[in-house]
Formats: sequence, structure tokens, C-alpha cells
Amino acid sequence: MRRTYKKISKSVKEAEVTNLNDTVKVLFPSNLMFAVDSFSISKELLPTIERFANVLNKFDKTAILITGYTDSLGTEEYNNNLSSLRANTAKNALQNYNVLQSRINTWGMGERHPISSNLTEAGRAKNRRVEFVILYKD
Repeated sequence: MRRTYKKISKSVKEAEVTNLNDTVKVLFPSNLMFAVDSFSISKELLPTIERFANVLNKFDKTAILITGYTDSLGTEEYNNNLSSLRANTAKNALQNYNVLQSRINTWGMGERHPISSNLTEAGRAKNRRVEFVILYKD
């Protein structure tokens, strides 16, 4: 996974890339990925997604887990649905650049597992995110 981590870090400088033992986690800043209350990926981010997909295609023995999140505004049902839509939109974007569907799983987590406080706009912005976790397939 070190090679995967190094290649992603070098190719996708817009993202926070973390090596977690046997996995690599990729987190794009939420303001680059989605507008507030939206699940459409920003057009400006598509070249970055293409570079990310190209790296993933070089490491075809990996699986990708895409997890969508929201802030705490809105109902639980709404946030669960929005987070699922965001994760699936990210999956579709990777598939548009030839990452095989069989390698990708998605989860919508709603407002669960915040990484910042939901009491401020800056904190809520960090919680509106999609995380990509890359791991080796069994």
C-alpha cells in the first residue's frame, strides 16, 4: 500500500491522503467536491478525479470503499439519502474513468462520525465530505 499511497499523494495534491497501515484514505476538501446541499461533483474537480482514477487503475488489485457524509443540518432521513447520493456520484465519476464497478462499494453515513464540530459553518463544511478508502482485495 505504500506504493499506492505515494502515487496517489503525488498525483492528487488537492486531496488529503493518509496511509493507515494496510489502507489508504483519500479526502477531498468538501468545498472542492460538492456545493452545499448538493450531490453533483464540481466540474473543476473532474480533472483531479480523472488523475485519481488513473492511479487506481494502475493498482487493480485494490478495492475502493466510498463513504458519504453530511453535516447535522436537516433531518436524519434527508442526510442519510444525501450522503448515499454523494457516495454514488463519486462512484459514478470513477467509473467514467474506467474504474471497474466491481471494485467499488459505497455507504451513506449521513451525519454520523463528524470530523469537526457542527456548531460552526467551518466545522459543518468539513463534515460534508466523501472519503475514499483503498484496500487490497481478498
